[in-house]
Amino acid sequence: MKSEKTQRITTNISNVRSELFGFSIISIILFHYCEDVQDAGFGGAAAVFARGYNLLLGSSGVEIFLFLSGMGLFYSMSRNPRLSDFYRKRLSRVLPAYLIFGGAGFAVLDLLLRQTGWLRFSADFSMISFWTEGVRLVWYIALILPLYLLFPLLYRLISLPDKRLAGALTAALIAAVIAGCLLLHFFSPAVYDNIEIALWRVAPFIIGAWYGRKARSGESFTAEAVLLCILAACFAALSFATRVRADFLWGVFSLRIGAVFYPFIVLFAATAVLTRCGGSRFLRSVGAASLELYLSHVILRAVMNQIGLKTCYPHFYLLCIAFSAALSFAVHKLQNIYLKRPKAN
Repeated sequence: MKSEKTQRITTNISNVRSELFGFSIISIILFHYCEDVQDAGFGGAAAVFARGYNLLLGSSGVEIFLFLSGMGLFYSMSRNPRLSDFYRKRLSRVLPAYLIFGGAGFAVLDLLLRQTGWLRFSADFSMISFWTEGVRLVWYIALILPLYLLFPLLYRLISLPDKRLAGALTAALIAAVIAGCLLLHFFSPAVYDNIEIALWRVAPFIIGAWYGRKARSGESFTAEAVLLCILAACFAALSFATRVRADFLWGVFSLRIGAVFYPFIVLFAATAVLTRCGGSRFLRSVGAASLELYLSHVILRAVMNQIGLKTCYPHFYLLCIAFSAALSFAVHKLQNIYLKRPKAN
């Protein structure tokens, strides 16, 4: 019988999963502000905050978000393996919110403000422009939909009865994803530049699905957690060396590969704090509407910058957060009402 100590990592992440979703989306929103500050070339306190935040957390919230998504998908499919139910639940969670925010957002940006026409609107709204041109506004949706489509295959691999074989194949798949990113850069750098923001995030998603198996069966995740932290420390050192010598080993790849593993240190630390505090009602409520908050935030931020309300300024960014929060919780509530209404016979 496994001790409580060996199961602590698996059980704790599962117990505070909703809070972690809330933590991750808030950290993403703060990261976007730091991006705006640095792009604007500000100095002073704003620049110090941006540098400090990027050093401590950076874009870790994105990797945590995808890790949690992979974990949740494994739980969902293990409870009900019917593909029709799986796809229906996934699409009903994503598409209504995207149709509302993405449709309205790209209509305002492409048709009203930029006046680039219906062809541009169609390319952006369908997310084709991300894969062909690197238009990143809703890159997460452009990534998560194909991951939903392919997840049943990943589930079959991870849930193989032979645990060692499943673990080896999962590790090989993660290595193949990282190798694929490197090869794409060398052989097709233009394509790589367009979609690298999404491709590097596939690895945390797969790790999250593997964690889902471990947590679902009550197994310890301790060994994997230690390995992830060691990898994070190694690539952090490599990233530091890269900053000292720009030509050191892989250059920019040390930063990107390090970003795949470092977020797990953040994840485990956040899990420990939240578990010790007994969770957080505020973060749970934010986590429940995290997808809607992401969409409303990135769309509203783009619109505000387009009309001159630059979100590098704190008062405009706070306005962006306030409006996006109000819209996201309203849409989330309406969507829940619609999904829970009785179906006609």
